[in-house]
Formats: sequence, C-alpha cells, structure tokens
Amino acid sequence: MTVGAGASAQAEGGESPVRYAGLDRCVCAPWKLWLRGGDVVRLGDARVFSTGKQRAPLALSPDGRHVAYFHKSTGALVVREMATGEVRRVPGLAWSRDMYAARLDLAPGGRYVVLGVGRDNRIVDVHSGRAAEVPPGLRPWSFSPDAQFVLAVDDAFRAGIYSVTPFAETGRVPVGGALSPHGTTVAHFTARDSAIGLWNVAAGRTARPKPIPLPRGQTPTRLRWSGDGRLAVQTVTPRRLRAGGGARYSWYRVDPASGRTERVSTFAVPGSVHNPIVTGLAP
Repeated sequence: MTVGAGASAQAEGGESPVRYAGLDRCVCAPWKLWLRGGDVVRLGDARVFSTGKQRAPLALSPDGRHVAYFHKSTGALVVREMATGEVRRVPGLAWSRDMYAARLDLAPGGRYVVLGVGRDNRIVDVHSGRAAEVPPGLRPWSFSPDAQFVLAVDDAFRAGIYSVTPFAETGRVPVGGALSPHGTTVAHFTARDSAIGLWNVAAGRTARPKPIPLPRGQTPTRLRWSGDGRLAVQTVTPRRLRAGGGARYSWYRVDPASGRTERVSTFAVPGSVHNPIVTGLAP
C-alpha cells in the first residue's frame, strides 16, 4: 500500500490514523497531517514556532491515533484524538520560555506524554497531569504496547525498565530497543544495524541463538511490538538514493520465533515535507 498526497482539510473528528506529520513546501505554518487513508489535514490550532525558526514540538502516538502539541492561542499542552476530534488539555502544563527546546513523545494509546527539557525528562498522565520524574541521565526510549512499562536509555544506550504506575525500576538491560508486552523482552538492532537481536529481561541473556536478518539494501529506523506480541521493523530508503528526492518507508512484520520477515506496507514521504515525524507502528 502506497500513500500519496490527498485532499487538504482542517483537522476534525472521524479522521483515520496519521501516517506522518510535517511542514509542507516551506518551513511555515500550519502543521499538516498525512493520514493512512490518503487525506491531508491542516492542524491549524497547533503552535508551529517557539522562537525565530526553531520548530515547536509535536508528537504522534505509535499508532497515529493521537497527536500532542502546544495550542497556538492558549499555550496549553493538548492531546488530540483523531477518531473523535476530542482535544484534551493536559492539566498543569502550558507553554513557557522553558519550552523553547522541549521534546514531546506519546505512549501507545495516548495516555502518557513524555516531556523533555534539556536532560530532564518526565512522564505525564494526560488525564490527571501527575508526572513521574525520570532518573537523571536517562531518556525514555520506548513504551510497552500497553504503556504499563517504559524503557529508558543512558548516553551509552544501556537501559533500565520501569513500571509507569507506580514509577519503579523492574529490570536492566545492556542495550536499548523496543519493549515487548509486559516488559519481558527487548528487541534491538545488532552491530552495524545488520540484524535484530532479542534480549530476555528476566533471564539476563539473549532470547535467540541467532539474530534475525534484516532486509538488505535499506536502512532500519525503528522496531515496535504490537499488543499481541508481534514484532515489526521499519526501514527507509533515504532521499539521496531515490530519483526525485523524498524517502520511502517500509514496514515488515517479523515472527520472533521463526525469524520470518514479511513486508506489509510501503509509503513515500515527498522531499517537500520538512523533517517529517513518522508514526511508529505497522498497520
């Protein structure tokens, strides 16, 4: 399935999940959302610039069903649900001078938002506004599909695994990656991104005798687990390797037991889209 440009409209309710977001053709307002169904919608109420040419943060949930951003007129941090059009204000968080270099990320399901400022990171409950401070030197890297656990990495990409509620360490692993359901397994790219390794958290060792080979001729970009324990890998063919510019992304479904890899989706991001934000789950 290849997704191209579609009709542009203002973001409302009843929209399909977002495939990617970005600024189209010029580094100027508004943010646009390219949907899996092929349409393009304008996110007119989202802040675009924090100061000068510095882009204000925006985040997509891994399934593309939720979008987090700072509201243009009120300054509130909000999370929009694409299926209903509901815009939920996150209690206690609003735009300030401290947010000029902020980072946003969304957990699966849109329940938690990660707010990073400098080297400080916190995980905020979208409904209550309660926040858990991530230990200094660690950055949240991936949530389990049920958002009950989060993996946080240090500068050497070593990782700790934490329950989200209450926030407490449940394990440590020597390499960061994608966290499986219940936080039991970490999928990671091996040296030189040549294959996928699986790490058994409880046993403290590899979960497979041999890594799973990756598709050749493409650059792997991310790994994600689905709620039913399936693994997916995203790859990209960079724009410099494609005539006409742009980048082509592909999703592959991986069987962790057999190592079998099957391509399930391909889509292109035109070169006219500046610094696209791509969702993190295969369809």
